[in-house]
Amino acid sequence: MQYTNNLKRFLIRKLLILCLLTPALLCLSVANAGLYKGQDAEGNTAYSDTPFRNAKEITPPNISVVDAPNVPVKANVVEEKDVVTETKYTKFKIIAPKNNATIWNEPQLTVSLQLKPDLDIASGHNVWLIMDGKPLIKNQRSLKLQIGRADRGSHTIKAQIRNKKGKVIRSSKTISIHIKNTVVQRTVPN
Repeated sequence: MQYTNNLKRFLIRKLLILCLLTPALLCLSVANAGLYKGQDAEGNTAYSDTPFRNAKEITPPNISVVDAPNVPVKANVVEEKDVVTETKYTKFKIIAPKNNATIWNEPQLTVSLQLKPDLDIASGHNVWLIMDGKPLIKNQRSLKLQIGRADRGSHTIKAQIRNKKGKVIRSSKTISIHIKNTVVQRTVPN
């Protein structure tokens, strides 16, 4: 019986030592894992924690740790006099000519616009007229824009309000117009 008790104590001590040393040994093996540098099959530089063909064991440089500097946060103080609010136009449309209008023999085509509130000229706002995707009239302050005689055919017209930097603030809907001009044939005398 004495022999059995001694054997049990001996086995318990060995098991306890084994249980305590196993995690320590695992940590040491991970901590001592090597770093290997070499070239892969395609000639690229490769790094690994296990040795591979033509790899050399290297010691990585120490990692530098730098504390981030304390930067004071600046409050954005905006005074009311510095705040510029852009005019909000509630209505902007082409009122003449009407969409899909057919215009015959017009020597002076005029585009009339409706705008609410009034154009903010003090802020540098101006009106542009775009015909067939290209600016035709630029930097106008009037809501009646004279195009003159337009070429025969169908055209698209759109008006824009722009600020002094040229940024479009508001656009009207695009309309289509159809220009028809009478052609008088002349007879050639014989």
